[in-house]
Amino acid sequence: MKRNLRRTIFAMVLLVAIVVQAPLALACGPFALESIFVFTVHPEYPLENFARGNLGVVLPSYARSYLFVAYRHLNGASFTATEQQALVDLWRDRLDLRWTNEAENAVDGWLEARKKVSGLPAEAPKIDVYRPREKPHEYDVYLNCQQDAFENAVATLAARMQKFGADSATVKEWVDAQDQVFANCSAGQTIPAALPADADALRRADRDYQIAAASFYSGSFAAAIAKFETIAADTNSPWRTKAQYLVARTLLRKASLGPEETKQEALKASEERLTKILSDSELKESHAAAMRLLGLVRLRLHPEERLHELGVSLARKTEQPNLKQDLWDYTILLDGFIGDEDAHHRKSFSVPTAAGETTDDLTDWIATFQSEKPEAVDHSLTRWQETSSVPWLIAALAKVGPQHAKAAALQQAAANIPPTSPGFASASFYSVRLDVAAGRSAAARTKIDDLLHKHASSFNRSALNLLQQQRVLVSQNLEDFLSHAQRTPGGLSWNDDGREVPVDEAEATDELKALQGKTLFDTDAGEILNSKLPLAVLSQIPESNVLPENLRRDVTQAVWLRAVLLGDAATATALAPKLKALVPEMAPLLDNYAATRDPAAKKFAALYAWLKFPGLEPVVDTGIGRGQPLNEQESYRDNWWCSAAFSTPESRAIAEKEKTAAGLANDNRVPAFVTTAQRAAAAKENATLESFGAAPNYLCREVVEWATKNPSDPRVPEALHLAVKTTRYGCTDKQTGRWSKAAYDFLHRRYPNNQWTKQTPYWFKD
Repeated sequence: MKRNLRRTIFAMVLLVAIVVQAPLALACGPFALESIFVFTVHPEYPLENFARGNLGVVLPSYARSYLFVAYRHLNGASFTATEQQALVDLWRDRLDLRWTNEAENAVDGWLEARKKVSGLPAEAPKIDVYRPREKPHEYDVYLNCQQDAFENAVATLAARMQKFGADSATVKEWVDAQDQVFANCSAGQTIPAALPADADALRRADRDYQIAAASFYSGSFAAAIAKFETIAADTNSPWRTKAQYLVARTLLRKASLGPEETKQEALKASEERLTKILSDSELKESHAAAMRLLGLVRLRLHPEERLHELGVSLARKTEQPNLKQDLWDYTILLDGFIGDEDAHHRKSFSVPTAAGETTDDLTDWIATFQSEKPEAVDHSLTRWQETSSVPWLIAALAKVGPQHAKAAALQQAAANIPPTSPGFASASFYSVRLDVAAGRSAAARTKIDDLLHKHASSFNRSALNLLQQQRVLVSQNLEDFLSHAQRTPGGLSWNDDGREVPVDEAEATDELKALQGKTLFDTDAGEILNSKLPLAVLSQIPESNVLPENLRRDVTQAVWLRAVLLGDAATATALAPKLKALVPEMAPLLDNYAATRDPAAKKFAALYAWLKFPGLEPVVDTGIGRGQPLNEQESYRDNWWCSAAFSTPESRAIAEKEKTAAGLANDNRVPAFVTTAQRAAAAKENATLESFGAAPNYLCREVVEWATKNPSDPRVPEALHLAVKTTRYGCTDKQTGRWSKAAYDFLHRRYPNNQWTKQTPYWFKD
């Protein structure tokens, strides 16, 4: 917890000189490993590829720092190697991939340098760079002593050792005072004593600087400003030029931590001081630091102006020496002005402009690309026509509908983008998506196949999966559909916080290694298989060799159980040999099922098999799916068709609303080869399956009914025991307790001395 708190504070402190940490809300486990077919929060890993210009398909849902990089590359402005590293560093900091920060690392450097001085205590002082605020905000923590403080101390110590000697009393005295300075990093007010007036001038100058620094870190800002002002006026002090800058830095710190009524005044004073420093050629060595600090001051004092200053400067094709900080500030400001809600629900469109200015192109593009407002369509088209730029072409392509008057012109422009362009994948995808949405299946199929076979190198895995999602919709037949429904994920992630951070390969388990490169069903393919295709079509899949064994096994078990539940014994019997070959552990149960002729007995034989194989379900898994073998109980209740418990009218309405928000809910989500009659049959079958409700309720009801009519069946006691077990380890609803008790009562009343009765001491209400 402490480590997580600190790394969050570190990320935020890069924005301003001091930022207060908000309370943390940590999600609770357990978390299942997820397959990420298409990265939506950020680009596919490694992020270095994106920084280099291998963009794949740029999505509006990306965080804005990635959209900035896309905008630059799409405009033909690449980044230097140094800038690329700065970008990756920013992204890794924001994704919390670094558990330590530069300040903590710099502490180690200082302590190591300190060891070179003799006569100091054997045990080095403990230094914590974070400090809590004063009451009543004592639970807020901030980064107090930053990296440059320790680096400056190391450099000064080296210079003083060279001048006075490592064993000198002067150096030991200086280190003792520096220890007092750094004691203020985490708490207290430990101020070194002033040296007498007759002391060596350099010693006195060093001590004055240490007193000022200690006052700064202890929160005594008035004392620190006064001391730094005195040092700045001393033409003989080696700290004179640095002190000028530190007055401005102290004013900014005062604005961050001081009384609310003095914040604006302190910010204005800091701005004035920094502007003065930048106009003074004698203070040139402080200009770079002053420029960075002025950016932070203006960010807080003039946010709208600073937003557009950064928008203009970041869009330039020249090297950006302060790229990481400027981009960090820019995106935080942008989030504040146009919102930072979930990407799929962003409605913002307009952004503020500085007085007398129009919106800078970068800010305008990001806001428009992410907007879902209707006017964003026309605006993107207008900007494309005005600029003929690739970023605005892609924004317009992503927004227009297939019937829009300008759609054809946009598609023609997209066709003219060469495969070597960073925009090729985005333009190609958004263009072909218009063909699919317009019902031009043959044209879309030809284009996608051409992209997949001739230009696959221009697409990363996420982009290829986006193309496959579109290709599925224009499938000519079942075999064609199956060949594109199976996909390799772009990455694997625990995704416990929604950031889609892939699992570190260095920490890969055997389970993860086994999943690498494995072909799975994406969500869209799973939805089609589970709700858009009727049993008559699904039953053909086990005969196909298009799917790999893991997917063929999943489909076969789903179709077999679906046939059982829908009362299609002929189909279930025909599938039994296929399922037995794929799941040999079921052989005796399936043989018994196939040999049984009476319809009611045949159904019970199937349900008995289901009870003994909790992993069976009449739907296929999407992504990684259930980890345990079908005959083993899964630890987290993914047993006996768990999803059925959540298939309520309310949950389906919510799911449909979410799909609509994501642009996925429309009739075109059904493959082209599926006929109207087949759609109707699938809808009717799904309505029947949904009517069963939670599977434990259904199983208890069916077993009790069979047991009532066939009490002498030797399988009944075990079936009743397993039925009660489903109400504990399956997914339930408000009616489950009633059926759990019914199965429990029947078992205990009719078979009091049976071994299965003894193994069933409880029934379960919830």
